Amino acid sequence: MPLISVIVPVYKVEKYLERCVDSILCQSFADFELWLVDDGSPDGCPALCDSYAAKDGRVRVIHKENGGLSSARNAALDRAAGKYICFVDSDDYITSDALETLYTALTETGSDIATGNMVSIDENGETKDFYTPTKERKVLEGEEILSTMNQPCACNRLYRAGIFRNVRFPEGRLYEDVFVYHKILSQTKRMVFTGKTDYYYLIRQDSIMHSEYNIRFTDIVFAIKERYEWLDSIGQKKLANEARLFVYSRVAAAYANLDRTVPENREKLREIKDIYISCYRVLMNDRSLGVKQKIRLFLLRYLPAVHTKFFGKEMPLALG
Repeated sequence: MPLISVIVPVYKVEKYLERCVDSILCQSFADFELWLVDDGSPDGCPALCDSYAAKDGRVRVIHKENGGLSSARNAALDRAAGKYICFVDSDDYITSDALETLYTALTETGSDIATGNMVSIDENGETKDFYTPTKERKVLEGEEILSTMNQPCACNRLYRAGIFRNVRFPEGRLYEDVFVYHKILSQTKRMVFTGKTDYYYLIRQDSIMHSEYNIRFTDIVFAIKERYEWLDSIGQKKLANEARLFVYSRVAAAYANLDRTVPENREKLREIKDIYISCYRVLMNDRSLGVKQKIRLFLLRYLPAVHTKFFGKEMPLALG
């Protein structure tokens, strides 16, 4: 049985897949299995996955109908045999010692999750820091772990496999990592930051998350609703209200960007407006918010067109 199961969903990434897979197969830590999940990719990726499996016994391939990133990850989670789980997106890549660094930090500190630093890289090869919580190893316990919610990316981490026994990614949704991260944290007693950069995240202009605003972007509202409900349940009122402020900003963005003459958009706006109203009622009773902030909340609640006129299409993440 391999110690680590590395899961890579594959869809229309023929240009990038070899770099990704090669970065995994050349790891200094060799005790792993690699799951390549061909999510109905219409290009040369399925054959490329099979060629890797034929050359390296650690590679396992799943061919399935297209179901999206969550569906692909879930298919591999259902089969993964490793004691630990690691996710790598197929257009990204990792350093040659990434698994060793994560595994060593996790086992030496008795942690449930090890997290590395991330660098973003564009298609011209230019890099910049993407997520660098620390430059040295650091262990988080208890409420400290909640500080990682601002970066819920499933990648750049090594997880104790038991965390995913009853956790699966939501199929058919964007922001799948946000939907599950609080469920992961609810089972995490200790997390370690390695302090080392081991993950390169590709910024692609043709990716869904960099496309023009569309109705699917409203999925974030439903994800954050689950987050603040969980935070309420564990008595984290301040963090729950910060999540509600994030709902405010995303609902404001939806009203500013979606054409309300389209029936589908109108229905979605009604759904997320209902969620916002429940947030509004709580936030208006939050004494830490000032008058100007509450005016903005009021305008979005009752006069969203006026709110858009004054504050535009790009909403801040919070009200400060």
